Amino acid sequence: MGALRDLPVELWRPILASLVRSPGVLSPDRQDPFSEVRDIVILLNRDVKTHSALLLVCKVWHNVVTELTHEHLHLTSAEQVAVIANRFEESRAGHSTKNPLGLCTRRIDLQLSNPSDQCLNALARILRCTPNIEILVNSNYYMALNPAFHITPPQAQTRTEIIDALIETCSRSLRRVEWTSNEYPSWSDLMRVLQTATGITSLTLANIYGNLTERPSHYLTLPNLKTLVLGDSPSFSHASLGNVPLNAFLTMLAKSPEQLPSLQRLEGFSPFSPDFLRTHGSKVRIVRTVAFTPLLHEIIATCPNLDTFVTIFPHHILDLLSHPSLKRIGIFPISEDPVGVPQPIFSAYIMKPLEDLLCQIDESQLPKLTQVRIRNIGTLANITEHPSFLQRWWKRWDSRGVRFDDKDGQPFNLVYSGKDSVLESVRRP
Repeated sequence: MGALRDLPVELWRPILASLVRSPGVLSPDRQDPFSEVRDIVILLNRDVKTHSALLLVCKVWHNVVTELTHEHLHLTSAEQVAVIANRFEESRAGHSTKNPLGLCTRRIDLQLSNPSDQCLNALARILRCTPNIEILVNSNYYMALNPAFHITPPQAQTRTEIIDALIETCSRSLRRVEWTSNEYPSWSDLMRVLQTATGITSLTLANIYGNLTERPSHYLTLPNLKTLVLGDSPSFSHASLGNVPLNAFLTMLAKSPEQLPSLQRLEGFSPFSPDFLRTHGSKVRIVRTVAFTPLLHEIIATCPNLDTFVTIFPHHILDLLSHPSLKRIGIFPISEDPVGVPQPIFSAYIMKPLEDLLCQIDESQLPKLTQVRIRNIGTLANITEHPSFLQRWWKRWDSRGVRFDDKDGQPFNLVYSGKDSVLESVRRP
């Protein structure tokens, strides 16, 4: 190992980083919807065995790999939070390593179930040790039993102490903030975050906690925000429809185009605010929403530079579209969780509506269309059991010069196996 020790850090540290980091884990924005890399893959793709082996090579590598493994924290238990809080505070006091480990942390994912006050206090301690955080993804979830002994997900507020620690320590470095489950910031805390962390480029809000009477009326500007995701992504289910706090938030941002000068990507529940679309639609390049919104044509019409449109399937008929610059259309499942249903039900509620949707896209006026992608996971996973359907549509799109591919970007040019008898009587393109 002597030769390795003699090499400059600049040479082998990037190599170790490539072995330790998951691809895309430190991206300041959400992955492109057509990317094969998804956040869930990032969280599950940590090679613990490799990390452990690298730690044992030598003391120098041990120190470097220790720093690299603390770049991204995925916190899932109270015990883990307590251990990290103690480790960071000891490191900052100079008892364990030369440089405080908290300075290495750039991303934290929270996935804590019904966290206690003690756990949340420890989390605030972690945040006060991590001034270089760029990404905070809060997926904390709360469950409770109602009087009928049914489990319900109540709304919960992100503790003000957590917000205080985030603002005081991380506001300059923060680039991406997400609340993705049923814990949300209050109106006042959200405004404090957005007013101080002006470098935020990506914001995800499943909801906003509290009464509408708390809503501030001042003028809000987010100069660097490129991505805005509102509602319970990825399904944007009926729970998000008519969401008063999120609609009020859109209305607040619809006063002037100067409030969101960098906006490029808009994902969310239905309906979007018409005023918001008229104010900012010309900047938007990517839209992801449910297909049954009555404002769908207005969304398309007010986004003249739209490049990518993703519809959540299955929902309502998409209707014919017309757009001069739309290049990519994605058909993504309402749920990415594995499901199993009898074949007749799958044929009636998935394959037949999917056929109708593809026919509608085929008949739409989209002169720049170059790609149609079906994310065949969750409720759409079993479409691969119908190869003649996929082969037929691949031939149709290929004849138009349009790429027709799956979740991994692979073309659906499957060979007919003789096993697919579904949709033989359905209208063909």
